Amino acid sequence: MKKLFTISMLTVFTFSFGQKLFIVKSDEKFGIINESGVEVVPPKYNAIDDFDKMHPNWAKVELENLFGFVDKSGKIVVETKYQTIESFDEYNAGWAMIIKDGKYGFMNEAGKEVVPPIYDKIGRFGEYSKEWMLVESQGLKGFLDKDGSIVVPVKYVEVSKFDDVRKNWALVKGRKEKLGFIDKTGKEVIPVIYDTIEAFTNKKKNTELAATE
Repeated sequence: MKKLFTISMLTVFTFSFGQKLFIVKSDEKFGIINESGVEVVPPKYNAIDDFDKMHPNWAKVELENLFGFVDKSGKIVVETKYQTIESFDEYNAGWAMIIKDGKYGFMNEAGKEVVPPIYDKIGRFGEYSKEWMLVESQGLKGFLDKDGSIVVPVKYVEVSKFDDVRKNWALVKGRKEKLGFIDKTGKEVIPVIYDTIEAFTNKKKNTELAATE
């Protein structure tokens, strides 16, 4: 005889008319039933988090070390395909960081990928510019904005901080070891064609003036 469901966690309150949901376990798998005993989510997951813990009306679920979300009706709103789903709002309002196949991206509160998981590294907004995030793929760097759009193509080997050399500019190095500058609109204001770039100073002028005094 198949083993009966056993209630494994506390009840979770859902619908406005007071219906309760129960996380249940059968054959080492977790599912959800309502208070009438009707199966809302079949017992197929390795783990189920509490509803509303990460997102209103959603529960994070795990299947074979991959994560997704189900809602209180039992609908799968995010497929279990991510190695990691971080908390929302940690990097940007309404975004949660995701990792798939070792690559980083972001989903929004609707469960849609606003930044596809294709990057090897991601930074944080404000590290270079308030509205931009540095991303890296295959050793090349660029920037995304808060809509998830690419504002600086991912094509530079190195990117310095803005204002280090000239106000509102950042020194960049291309794949051929050439240097140039981008500005805070993402425009390449000095083409990446130079072997060296040195900041102009008044050192020589000041030395000459001192020698004549």
